[in-house]
Amino acid sequence: MDTPTISVIIPIYNTASTLPRCIDSVLAQKLDNMEIVLVDDGSPDHAGELADDYASRHECITVLHQPNRGLAEARRAGILAARGTYVMHVDSDDTLPAAAVSRLLREAQDNGLDMVWGAYRRVSGDKTTIVRHPVTGIMSGRELLDYVLDLRCICASWGSVSRRQLWLNDVFPPHALRLPGEDVFTHIKLTQFVDRVGLIDDVVYDYHYNPVSLTALGPLHRQDLWKQYFALVRDNLRQRGMLDELEQRVRVLEVDRLAFNCATIDRNDPWYGQVIAYPTRSFPPKHRVLHCLLHWPRLLRLAIAARRLLPHRR
Repeated sequence: MDTPTISVIIPIYNTASTLPRCIDSVLAQKLDNMEIVLVDDGSPDHAGELADDYASRHECITVLHQPNRGLAEARRAGILAARGTYVMHVDSDDTLPAAAVSRLLREAQDNGLDMVWGAYRRVSGDKTTIVRHPVTGIMSGRELLDYVLDLRCICASWGSVSRRQLWLNDVFPPHALRLPGEDVFTHIKLTQFVDRVGLIDDVVYDYHYNPVSLTALGPLHRQDLWKQYFALVRDNLRQRGMLDELEQRVRVLEVDRLAFNCATIDRNDPWYGQVIAYPTRSFPPKHRVLHCLLHWPRLLRLAIAARRLLPHRR
C-alpha cells in the first residue's frame, strides 16, 4: 500500500476476548490510507494468533511479535514499525466510534496541530459516561504541561491523533522500566516537542473499563514505583530548567497519586515522610484535605471509598 496518512497502533496482551471487537471498530473507520500495527507483547493467550489471522485477511494490518516488555515498550515498537504521518494509540480492550479517526485527522490537518484529543465514552457494564475536557481549543506545549500537571487533562495515550515524528523523540520511560501512570509521564516529556495541541468535544474513543487491568490498582501501583516515577518527572523538568517553577505542582501531583493510586501506603518509606512534610497552604483545598488524611491511611481509604459510593452529581 502507499505511504499511509495514519497508523493505528494496538498493543496486545492477554486480550483475546476483546481484540476482535477492537480491530473491527478500527477497520470500520473505512479510511483508504490507514494502516493498523498490532503489537503482540508476548500475550499468553491466543491473541497473537488472532492478530495473525486478521493480518492474513486485511492488507492494511501488520503484526509484530515480541517477548513481554510492557505497554510502553509495545507502543515504542509500534511507533518504530509505523509508516504513517500521524499515529493513534488504541488499547486492545477498547473500541473506536464511527468516523473517530477521520474527525481527529481533519482537526489536526486543518489547524496544523501536532496533537489533538477528543472526548471519550467510559463503558462499565451497562453504564456509559461521556468524559470531556474542561476546556476546548488550541494550546501550546507549555500550556499543555501546566494542564497535565494540574490534573485537568485526559492525557491517556489513547483518544488522540498526533504526528508520528513526535514519538521518535525521547518520550517513553527508560527501557525495561515499568511504571504506573506511564501515559502522564510520557505526555510530560512530549510537551517539550509540541507547538500546537487541540482539544475538541467530539467523542472519539470508547474506553471499556476493566477492573483487572494494569490501569486499575494492580501490581504496578506500588509505592516504590511511584517514588521512582516522581524522581524521573523531576529529572525531566530539571533538565528543561523548569523544576523550580513547577515544584509546587509536582508536589500536589505526588499527594494525589499517593492518596488515590498506591495500593498500600508504607509510612516508614522516606518518600512518604517527605510528602507528609510538605507545607500545604498554597495547595488546592481538595489536596490540603488529602494531605491531612495521608497521616491516617486507613481513614483515607474509608473516606475515598465513601466518596465513590455517593451519587454522581452533574
